[in-house]
Amino acid sequence: IAMAETCSAAADVGCDHGYVAMELIRRKIAEKVIAMDVRPGPLSRAQEHIEREHLTGQIQCRLSDGLEKLQPEEVQEIIIAGMGGPLMIRILEDGRKNLCRVQTLVLQPQSEIPEVRKYLHKNGWKITKEAMVKDEGKYYTVIQAKPGKETYEGPVEYQYGACLLRDRSRVFKEYLKQEETQYETICRRL
Repeated sequence: IAMAETCSAAADVGCDHGYVAMELIRRKIAEKVIAMDVRPGPLSRAQEHIEREHLTGQIQCRLSDGLEKLQPEEVQEIIIAGMGGPLMIRILEDGRKNLCRVQTLVLQPQSEIPEVRKYLHKNGWKITKEAMVKDEGKYYTVIQAKPGKETYEGPVEYQYGACLLRDRSRVFKEYLKQEETQYETICRRL
């Protein structure tokens, strides 16, 4: 949510229980949210939560494979969180026609993060912010991207994120220290 920017309409793709969509409304980040999921069960639970919080006028639920049921120019911001990088890339690629008015992407890939960064750069997106958070012992990277041209100098920036390398947050340093320890353990075993 911290990476989301104020807009009139946002889409939460893979909305699960609808919590992100509800927070976008509660915090007045978006006036309207389209909560989308490919599975009827989670979408039904999201609808129940949204109704319980009296937010049905501001949040619309749609059964959709990625951006399939999103109309071109319908939203200015898209949030995709909690799924693997390859699936995230497929969703963005398959939904290219629906990205024409989108000004902000907020992505939280669970895997293949360097590939997500490369995909964004190859497809006209500039990574404007990144943050790393730690929750229950796991590290999560959140990427904000906007339309624009950008490439990184080399593989280190794609692997770890130029923004994260530049900002040097405490959580990121802790993550790198853990990586170093893992690599040292592997080298010793070899």
